[in-house]
Amino acid sequence: MVSNRSGWLIGSLAVLATAAAFAQQSVLEVITLKYRTADQVIPLLEPFVDRDGSVSGMQNQVIIRTSPANLAELRRILDQVDARPRQLLITVRQDVDLETARREAGLSGRVAIGTSGSVTVRGQPGRNEGLTVQGGSGGTQLRGRISARELTAVDANTQRVQVLEGNVAFIRIGQSVPVPSQQVVQTPYGPQIVQSAQYRDFNTGFQVLPRVSGDTVTLEINPQRERAGQYPGTGNIQGMSTVVSAPLGEWMEIGGAIETGSVQSSANFGQRYQTGTERRSVLIMVQEVVR
Repeated sequence: MVSNRSGWLIGSLAVLATAAAFAQQSVLEVITLKYRTADQVIPLLEPFVDRDGSVSGMQNQVIIRTSPANLAELRRILDQVDARPRQLLITVRQDVDLETARREAGLSGRVAIGTSGSVTVRGQPGRNEGLTVQGGSGGTQLRGRISARELTAVDANTQRVQVLEGNVAFIRIGQSVPVPSQQVVQTPYGPQIVQSAQYRDFNTGFQVLPRVSGDTVTLEINPQRERAGQYPGTGNIQGMSTVVSAPLGEWMEIGGAIETGSVQSSANFGQRYQTGTERRSVLIMVQEVVR
């Protein structure tokens, strides 16, 4: 009967024998990379290294200890991974389209009452556009007006940046806008109001990480767009973060938003109705730069 101590000893000897056998048949090789860094290729090699093998490295060198057969397999993988990176031109459009429709109707004139009385209806002054219908006889004159107006405004922003595939690119432009402020300061002569201004940055740009496989590019992208608002200290801000795949050389919309609103008002014998629609869209296209 074999004791526990003897069994442990036999197991240890078997492990040592296996390690010794692997050490005798393993090889150590240092490979100098051409286009990639060790940090980029090691995560891709690790799943294919033998259980008793290892891979490490730094900068543009990879150190592999494994069996000769596994080393040959890892070299084939490196031939595909350590290829010349493709130069890409990334174009991002962040557009804002504003459509406004306004309709107005009004009535003005004078209505006679009997032989000596009258009622005067006053419309909004200075409104001469649109369709006007006027009629009457004697002391009665009535004038009706209907107008409609549509306005479309486009605010397009396009930015481009070149980057090697597998690397992060970042571009941003903007402006610093003064924001007025005031505070009460205690002085020997009593409290006084001090005017000052702080600057707030409004930026537009994007950060992107592209990876190419064949004619398809996968993007990790974070576009943002900021504009100063109508009132001091306010701003209009949009941003997103997403991962998408797109064909090279084709536009693709990766996000957007639609906001609508309406205003209705009445004054005297007139009415005004106004609607507005704001459409925001973010589009991207990636092209390969031929060198």
